[in-house]
Amino acid sequence: MQINKTYYLLFVLGFILNSCVERYFPDTETNFTSKIVIEGTITTEDEDQQIVVSMSSSVAEPEFVPVSGCEVYVEDEDGNKFTFSEGNAGYYNGRIPDSNIVIGMSYRLYVKTPDGDEYRSKYEELMPCPDVDSIYTEVTSKETTDPDVDEDGLQFYVDLKADDTYGRFYRFGLIETYEYHADFPLDKWVSVDNVYTDLVTPDYSNQVCYVTDSLASIYVLSTDGFSQNSYSGFELHFVNDHTQRLLYKYSLLLKQYSMTESAYSFWKNLKENNQESVDLFGRQPASVKGNVYNINDTTEYTLGYFGVSAVRTKRVMVYPDPSFTFSEVFHCKPVIPDPPIIDRPIYYAVGIDETTGESYTGIVGEECIFCQTTGGTTEKPSYWDE
Repeated sequence: MQINKTYYLLFVLGFILNSCVERYFPDTETNFTSKIVIEGTITTEDEDQQIVVSMSSSVAEPEFVPVSGCEVYVEDEDGNKFTFSEGNAGYYNGRIPDSNIVIGMSYRLYVKTPDGDEYRSKYEELMPCPDVDSIYTEVTSKETTDPDVDEDGLQFYVDLKADDTYGRFYRFGLIETYEYHADFPLDKWVSVDNVYTDLVTPDYSNQVCYVTDSLASIYVLSTDGFSQNSYSGFELHFVNDHTQRLLYKYSLLLKQYSMTESAYSFWKNLKENNQESVDLFGRQPASVKGNVYNINDTTEYTLGYFGVSAVRTKRVMVYPDPSFTFSEVFHCKPVIPDPPIIDRPIYYAVGIDETTGESYTGIVGEECIFCQTTGGTTEKPSYWDE
């Protein structure tokens, strides 16, 4: 899947495995000065954690500019330090023992660059997180850029129900998984060595694939000021019927993160800068200041945020809705080229002539037979048939 490059400039923000926020590149900028970007979220999930250290890049040459060779550690309020080691350039990995991830404990980040610059975050308290209450969908239509055309699909929602022993600030990370199919099995082909093969039984092993993607949109919720720590019908993402995402089976894994009020304000401001402005370039994301600062120069403008979050998860499985037409889904159609194709390999498939209704054998692209060529994997997720 391709991600619009508009979202790649100043930030690598969010929990690294499943809640990434894509960089954002405004179309215009003047007097650009590269700034350090330090980000990461330590969670209660039993897995390696990651801190990312980089430099912002200009719109003229958008790229990830890692800062390598840093000293990185996380420190709790009792003075315990947990070292993070560099893996890929700019990515620092570490694991904090479960016994040291304690609700109510506060943590901060320390980074020292090879140039000797020292950065530290403010302390962040690990807030408790209630269980995910319920996730559900509604079949609906959304307006498009064409006033005469709407798109059908599923709108996802989540309910939050908590008591006053929990905080009032939350973020939701979404991971989608869906099944999609190539249109034809492997049957007849000519290899690169010009060897013709005709299988007795067609091979369907490359026809069904699965894709898992973290959704980059930011979803934050505050119940501060509410009489109760609850919210019904919080709107998540919308999936239309223009692709195969809803055609066979669709899974959504929701991660519910607890946050401090400071972290909520940061994510809310980031969302407004990157996603909710009518003019994406009217408000620059550089104005969203985080909680990381230069120890020896507090006037330096640094980007990024270090947070800690308790996490609760819930997965839902969605099956095709009979009201969806999937009329926009692309399907391969065998062609009979004139002149004949010279390049190898050549894959053959049987099609149906729309005029006569008769079958014929034509040539199709590799992606029409091997579903992996469009980014998926044939390995079925362990939870798919549960």
